[in-house]
Amino acid sequence: MHSEYVIKGPKPWEAKVFLGKEGGKEIAEIKKGEDQKSFKLLAKDGSEWLFTKSVHGKFRPFSLTVLSKKQNRGGNKDVDIEVLTIIEHIFKHRDKFYMLTNHPEGKHWNEYLSGPRYISRLDNFPYSDMQELDYHIKHKLRRFRGVSVGEASGLGTHEGHHVRIDDNELEDISLLIATSSYLLYSTA
Repeated sequence: MHSEYVIKGPKPWEAKVFLGKEGGKEIAEIKKGEDQKSFKLLAKDGSEWLFTKSVHGKFRPFSLTVLSKKQNRGGNKDVDIEVLTIIEHIFKHRDKFYMLTNHPEGKHWNEYLSGPRYISRLDNFPYSDMQELDYHIKHKLRRFRGVSVGEASGLGTHEGHHVRIDDNELEDISLLIATSSYLLYSTA
């Protein structure tokens, strides 16, 4: 099983998110955040997330932090909970590392030029913490090949940005990954 998302709109902060191939049911919309470096994802079920280009206090290329508002135990103030962090295409979920726009094992390099961009799980990854990845290491990791768990295509086309994510390991954050992919590559 997998989830397919289509995201399209005249501007990144006016985009709609659809679940299903060929733009099925609208499930969310993207709006401007409180500043120029943030966006809000408003789901039809009432859930809301903030996507900011500030990652641990720094602005980095191809990086985002996704925050969810949760009510404080005292009930008087909402607090932001970090639910996903992408640093230069790399993110960690359930103690496994993943990379957006990765070239997976078994795919020929020629496919990378004109085909979809893959989301890959980086098995046998030599690091255990996102903080271990510095600037020089990240650029070497672009050559690290993983196992495909999804793909993205169509950014900048009239048909919209298509993101397919395998449900078996990323189901709980698939909407956030699809939206992050769209925002990273439409606003970079």
